[in-house]
Amino acid sequence: MSGIIGNIVTDIGGKSLDALWKRASVISNNIANNDTPGYKQKYVDFESQLSNALSNNTLSESQLDEIKPVIKEYDGTYGANMNGVDMETQLIELTRNQLQYSYMERSVHESLSMLLSAARGGK
Repeated sequence: MSGIIGNIVTDIGGKSLDALWKRASVISNNIANNDTPGYKQKYVDFESQLSNALSNNTLSESQLDEIKPVIKEYDGTYGANMNGVDMETQLIELTRNQLQYSYMERSVHESLSMLLSAARGGK
């Protein structure tokens, strides 16, 4: 992933940005299918995988490479047309995801800025 220049923090940040981008796409697809009969609401599983990998405090770059966002389906139905989209929840999740993306983007930028500063000898 990052090789010599980066570090595990920026690698995790990059992976998180990818997962958040995918989540935004899945949520948007859920919203677009709000009126599609029989559609099952989907979600992205990423944080649980990352948490499990970090739990033993020995996460390597090769282990991090194996962690990928996975799209899963919710069970059950919510709407009158028997589709699985809960619009209120999806709009809240979309907003939450946008905030998380902005925060993570800032964090990765700051981490890379610190690496650049270090490479320039603190100048």
